[in-house]
Amino acid sequence: MKADVMKLEAPAVIDASEIQAQMGEQVQCGRDVGRKAVLAYVGFWGCAYDRAVELARRGEKLWVDAVARGERMEAALNRRLERFGRRTSKQVNELQNQLGDNIEQVTRTVGAKGEGFEEQLEKQIERVLVNLGIPTRDRLERLNQEIDRLNAKLDEELARREAVHA
Repeated sequence: MKADVMKLEAPAVIDASEIQAQMGEQVQCGRDVGRKAVLAYVGFWGCAYDRAVELARRGEKLWVDAVARGERMEAALNRRLERFGRRTSKQVNELQNQLGDNIEQVTRTVGAKGEGFEEQLEKQIERVLVNLGIPTRDRLERLNQEIDRLNAKLDEELARREAVHA
């Protein structure tokens, strides 16, 4: 058997300038990749900073918007509470006037008939009040207590707001 021997042939001429050019290209490519890596690193930090600044601005705007909305809601609540207080006071005054008129009428009737009918008079007064839709003394007292409670609540709210704005 015959052995096949492979022969290696050395290149006849080595062109150093060609190898040097290839090495220069590879070194330049390495420099470009390194430069781009540094630029990407710095760029990522720049982007992170930009996003943080943007987030801070949006957070500040949200705060300002929330405060403005709260002030508008506070003003609306104050207007409603004032209207409620005026309306309630007016209704209580009307009820007291009606009650006073009815009491005067009943008093005149009792004076004419005499003092002996106290028990019947009280029943008649109660029926008149019920028929007219006028609340009893107990009901008026409860209404007055409710008004006092609401006025105290309004005073507390106004004091709190003054303290907040102070």
